[in-house]
Amino acid sequence: MGRRREIPKEIHSRILTTIQPSLDGTPAAPAAVGRPDSALITSSSTTWSASTLINMLEAGHARSKEATILNMIEWMGASEWYDTELQQAEKAPPRTKRGTLRKRLATIVLDNYLKEAILNTRRKRLNKIFHRGRTLRKLVQLTHLGILFDPNIWRFAKASKEEVEKTAACFQADLQKMELLSILDEQVRLLAEEGRLDLSRFLDSLESRSIAPSREISSLRAEYGFEKEPVPQSCLDTAIDRVIEGVSHVLGKHPLGENDSVIVNGAVELSGGVFDRLRSREWLNCWDIAAALEMTDRPVFVHLGVSVPLHRKNANGEVTPISNPFCRWRKEVNSYMRRDMNDLERPQVFICPLNINANHFTLLEINEQTKMIYHYDSMATHGIIHRKTKSTLVRRVIEAEFKDLGFGYTEAPTPQQKDGWSCGLMVIRNAKQRMNGLSVGAWNSEVDPDRVIKEVIGNCEMFLGSVALQPQPLSKKRKKTVEGVQRNVPDSVRSSKRLRKDA
Repeated sequence: MGRRREIPKEIHSRILTTIQPSLDGTPAAPAAVGRPDSALITSSSTTWSASTLINMLEAGHARSKEATILNMIEWMGASEWYDTELQQAEKAPPRTKRGTLRKRLATIVLDNYLKEAILNTRRKRLNKIFHRGRTLRKLVQLTHLGILFDPNIWRFAKASKEEVEKTAACFQADLQKMELLSILDEQVRLLAEEGRLDLSRFLDSLESRSIAPSREISSLRAEYGFEKEPVPQSCLDTAIDRVIEGVSHVLGKHPLGENDSVIVNGAVELSGGVFDRLRSREWLNCWDIAAALEMTDRPVFVHLGVSVPLHRKNANGEVTPISNPFCRWRKEVNSYMRRDMNDLERPQVFICPLNINANHFTLLEINEQTKMIYHYDSMATHGIIHRKTKSTLVRRVIEAEFKDLGFGYTEAPTPQQKDGWSCGLMVIRNAKQRMNGLSVGAWNSEVDPDRVIKEVIGNCEMFLGSVALQPQPLSKKRKKTVEGVQRNVPDSVRSSKRLRKDA
């Protein structure tokens, strides 16, 4: 016992495969034994020899003093094997010297195999393991395999039959808890088959099934660096197709065109063309960004504005600065700041996208709580990143139009995009982080735009499940805007009634 004796990692996968029928409520069918030197990997756990099972249990005990998940899988496999042996013994029970049938078959079976294994292992300890394995199998049958992750699983494994049924009933009464256990099933199988967990996949599952708040998921993704992990194209295509089908159902039209739209929360129009742009990884226009942000949860003290263009492009393609670009939005901000500070619904954080040079989106945050104005640019120059550039166009315009607020200004550290099209997605992602009070990250943080696409599509799916998406013919002003955007000329025209009212 002093020397560590490891077992092949494929063992746990084989055990789960073998005992799965019994976990589903049907007896396991014995599998054929493979070659002697590979029986652990190729055969069913119910056909392994006692030496095999006991060596496995000894190795598991040496790995950890605690009941780890892998140990518990071993216990469930061992108890399945032991119960199968008992069933076989009951069919032809041995007799005593006087010719009467023996009654204590469990003791006889165990003693025979202890001799076979030639191990100095106490019967009491093995019986305890078999009992716990049997208890765990019952608990998994009544709930999900994911229950092995429960912090109290060690206590559950020692429980009586009545306590197990009571525990299972508590889980069954909580649908969300059962949903969580079903998500954890996949993690148990990953641990058994590959010896690892996949936290990124786990977070995706929590978000897709709306088990955890979006804010918490975003925080965890940023903390563990999952935002830089790529999303399989097939996964994106499936999600986009599902949303297109849902929107088509709302509109009663298929296929969707650029001029087909639904209105989000009665506020912003979402055009059918946005899904092709997301799939093709094309530059998003100001209305695509506005619709995506409208579908993002935010606290009541955060006010969200539509994109403010700092430049315009004429018919000859010449880009010129716009005079007083924040004039309209400044009036909007002032109207809220004049409200009573005791008004619980009074916004204190104001966020809006900016459009620079008619071809790039950034994000602006005016934070009354910190008395600061933050600018988040995913294509910042080397001078801005290294604090060598003191004056920028955005800073000059902000200081001119918001000088009387007395707030400080900073080019906030922002993850940098590696392409020329994902600035709109970065604005959506950064706005979501800030609306939830989270940092957007550092200059060298990595964000995969496909992950943002996946979140946008996920929000669309959630809205499709409610009445928040309603059919809406594209307004004439919006059609004009779309035509301008297609010529790479973003416009600040507001098409929805609520946005015109806010202006």
